[in-house]
Amino acid sequence: MALALREENFVVIDVGSFVTRAGMSVNDTNKPPPISVFMSEFENPIQDNRIVSWAQLEASWHHILFKELQIKKSRNESPVLLTVPAEWTKEEYERITQIFFENFNVPGLYIAPQPLLALYGCGSVSGVIVDIGNETTDVNVVVDSILQTQSSISLPLGGKHLDQYLLSLLQQDPVLLQQIEQAPEVTLDLAFARFVREQPGACLVLVGHVQQEEVAVVETPTVTEAPATAAVEEFIDGEVEVPEDEPLPTVTEHLIIDYKGHKFTVGGYRHNVCDPLFMPELVGADSLSLADATRMAIMNCETPEIRPKLWENIVLTGGCSLIHQLQNRVKKEVQLSLPFSDNAGDSQPRLVSFLRIPEYFTVLKEKQYQCYATWLGGSIVAKLVFIDAKNYVSKVDYNESGPSIVHTKSY
Repeated sequence: MALALREENFVVIDVGSFVTRAGMSVNDTNKPPPISVFMSEFENPIQDNRIVSWAQLEASWHHILFKELQIKKSRNESPVLLTVPAEWTKEEYERITQIFFENFNVPGLYIAPQPLLALYGCGSVSGVIVDIGNETTDVNVVVDSILQTQSSISLPLGGKHLDQYLLSLLQQDPVLLQQIEQAPEVTLDLAFARFVREQPGACLVLVGHVQQEEVAVVETPTVTEAPATAAVEEFIDGEVEVPEDEPLPTVTEHLIIDYKGHKFTVGGYRHNVCDPLFMPELVGADSLSLADATRMAIMNCETPEIRPKLWENIVLTGGCSLIHQLQNRVKKEVQLSLPFSDNAGDSQPRLVSFLRIPEYFTVLKEKQYQCYATWLGGSIVAKLVFIDAKNYVSKVDYNESGPSIVHTKSY
């Protein structure tokens, strides 16, 4: 008989290539994950959504369970829900199962794909999940809680590519270069670019609203220079609006930042930081744009009648999704590629809209916590699956059937 598990012992680990988040006790799901572990401390064992070092990945999980959460291995009463990229294979699932039962002595394990949990975190069972991570941007489609693998697209574009592009812009700023020369202990590198990008309100995606006259307009040729189709005009007339909870910021041409005790001035070009997502050639990537990948993922989904619903249920998540106004830029870009016909049927998309963490999560509903949608979905699912041994892989199941049992009790 499987051990009766207590909710305060449930552990959720949200695996990432840049940062892995974790926490114990899902009694209160309305809070950010208490533990964040940077994977650079473990030699980045996950790269481009693939495991490149099992030893270091296991070491990161060991650190989370037994050092951060202070679980006792000999008396481990904490089942683990592990969120993983949708691309991970059956063989990887089995090896993970073996590690957690044989090396960590967990009483139960449940593995779930991150896109599905992100959708759950936003209160839906069908939609398109756009996860802008550090190394890749993953577009996945879920219909009635089933991941549509034929529609999954991974783009070689992520936060590190945005940092590289921003660095190239910074290196062309003569004022900034002069300031850097006067601070010999500061290097104009990727760390500096990331610092600028991650400053709250520093980089904005300026599209779809009137800017102050003294601010140089950020060019977005794929939006502003393209002729408006009937579908685009229809959307622009009534649908492309800044949400009430996302007020227009005061935009200035130059931004003064404090970095390692020195002040530096960064120009308005910083607002172009997200352009590589829509024009991959800017960073030398032979890739679909984010708008094209989203459209292709939806068009690959059968049946056609579900597609309008998918356009209305887009989840934008991942660390890079927090840049202000990125959602509106994505919306306008994808609308340019929508088909339109005067004889539209049930499969004709009429609306593009985005899902957010629901309002009843009074803390996590805030925009800065949208990147925790996967964590929230994992916490919700943990509360549901770990109450019945039929739902998860127990130690009894593992001892009887071995690692392959994971395929019968996971999404």
